[in-house]
Order: sequence, then structure tokens, then C-alpha cells
Amino acid sequence: MTNIINNIQNFLNTHYEHQTVAFLMEHIPPTISEGDYFLVDNISDLDNIHNDNPYNLIVSSPLLNDFKNINRSLIKIHSSLRQGGIFIGKVETLNHRKSRIASSHNIFWYKVIIVYEFFFKRVLPKLFGFRYIFQRFGIMNHRILSKCEALGRLRYNGFEILDLKETDKYLYFITFKNSKPSTEKPYDGILIKIPKVGKDGRTIYCYKLRTMHPYANFLHDYILNNHQIDSEGKVVGDFRIPGWGKFLRKTWLDEMPQLFNILKGDIFFIGLRPLSREFLALYPEDWRKERMKIKPGFVPPYYADCPKSFKEIIESEKRYYEAWKKHPVKTNFFYFWKVVFNFITGRTRTG
Repeated sequence: MTNIINNIQNFLNTHYEHQTVAFLMEHIPPTISEGDYFLVDNISDLDNIHNDNPYNLIVSSPLLNDFKNINRSLIKIHSSLRQGGIFIGKVETLNHRKSRIASSHNIFWYKVIIVYEFFFKRVLPKLFGFRYIFQRFGIMNHRILSKCEALGRLRYNGFEILDLKETDKYLYFITFKNSKPSTEKPYDGILIKIPKVGKDGRTIYCYKLRTMHPYANFLHDYILNNHQIDSEGKVVGDFRIPGWGKFLRKTWLDEMPQLFNILKGDIFFIGLRPLSREFLALYPEDWRKERMKIKPGFVPPYYADCPKSFKEIIESEKRYYEAWKKHPVKTNFFYFWKVVFNFITGRTRTG
């Protein structure tokens, strides 16, 4: 047993930053035995992982960024672990990469490189056609991954996040096999369809420009469990939303594709905002059932009332609903122009 622990620790000392070794060793299963673990020294070692005798521990030396096909490799690791088995690895996040580039280039070249990588390594590979070309010919050997995408991919492929440690260079993760890989489509394209609750509780798919990092939809419960919510119902320090995403939300540009949902008849122009089933579950049951009696809307009433808390949002929705039942056309006319006024004066906040 001692030799095995020493072997794992020596591997970590060789391939990991020294300040992380003690932290990682705390998560090594104490009953680890010979043949019960697999140490990935390089990318080609992933081809030698087998699942006929599943492991309790797999530790990866290569960065998650360097996996040839990240999801396929994670699925292979997942299938090679016992239920509850530990997978330890590291990733260079987008912020780490920016810091590394800034430390070796002046401000001019830093901005040139960042802009180049944004369009040609982050946007272009996600466009239809280019995605296939980049994957088919292996153009990108080192994927640029945000913290959100890295953790989201782990969750997507059936791993639960046990612990994290961030240094100046990398983000280290300890995960365990918790569920089957998801069959749900990840949000990684530019135009996305998000399942929402429509009239009578049926599922509708609302179109949006993506404002979060890829795979953010697999971190919803993780974020709610590990981050605070402010008085306006927003997540404090939400690393899923990049700067350009905040700009799209502030200008409402991300919402424009929902005009197609209006043409389809899924939603009204003015009405209660369509919500995900997870967020709708946070509403009081009586109001949850009541608000599903009508179609949701593109422009919600709280853009007119500007509520400051979740409780005030519900009160705003109820005021609109009661007024709409009595005078639907008059109510929508009033709310529309009030929203326009608030938008011009900068009082509204989307997201």
C-alpha cells in the first residue's frame, strides 16, 4: 500500500505544481491497490485505458485542453472507472491563458493575439461546416477552454465535481463518476435553442444568441449550490458569462432571435417571461400553476416595473396578470411603452 501511495505521489510531484500535491493526495482513495489505478503520462496513454476491470482512480498528466477529442476521451475515462471512482486532472483556463500571453507580450501584441484567438480559435470552430473541418483535420491541437466549458464538459460526461484548486497557471479538478454521460445537446453554438415552459406546461424551445460560455447549461445546479444570489436574483461572481455575453444581454441583442418564436406562436410579444423548469420550480406552487395558463411573452412585465428582488418579480408578474385578464390590449399597450421608456433611460436590466 505504501509503495502505491508513493508511486502516485511521485507521479504528481513530476507532473503537477508542488503546491497542489498535498491537496490532491487528500483525495486519493486510502484503500487503493495494485491494478486499481491508472496514471496517464501522455495523450497516447489514453488508448491503453481498458474497462474490463474498472479502476478506482485515474490521474491525467496532460492538460484537458490537449485531449484530441475531449468528450470522447472523457467518455472513455468515465467507462474505465467504477461508480464513484476518482478522476483527477488539470486545465489551462481562458483566464490563465490570457495571463500567460500578457506576461510575455506588450499590450499591443496581447490585444492582437486575444482578438485573433477569439475569432479563429473560439468563434470559427463553432460555426456550421467549420466545426467539422476543425475536428476532421485536427487543426486545433490545444483547445482554448474557459473554466465554465471545462467544468461543463466534465459534468456533461458524467463526472461530479468534488473539489477544485486554482493556481496562477492551471485549474486542478477532482471529480468522481456519478452518472451516465448526458444525451442532452450542449449549448456550444452561436445560435441556441433553450427548452422553456410554455402554456399549459408544454415545452417550447426559445431561440437566443448564446451569452454564456459553452456547456454552461450543465453547471446550473452546481452554480446554485456553490454561489450566492444577489437581491436581483443574479448569481454573484458567475464565471459562466463572459464580457461579450454581458454586452449582448445589456443591449437585448441576445433576445432578438425570439422574434421567430412569436411568429411560430410559442409566445406573445408582451407577457410573462418563459422560464426553465428548474427556475420555475423556485416559484410558489400556486403561482407556478397560474402563470402557466397563458402563453409567456418576449417582453416581460418586470422590465416595466424594475423589481429589485425575486419576491418583487413575482409581485410584478401578478400585477400584470391580473390587469391582462381584465384588459389584455390596453395592458400590453401600457406595458410596452413603459418598457420602451425604461430602456431609453437605462433603467432595465436583462439576463
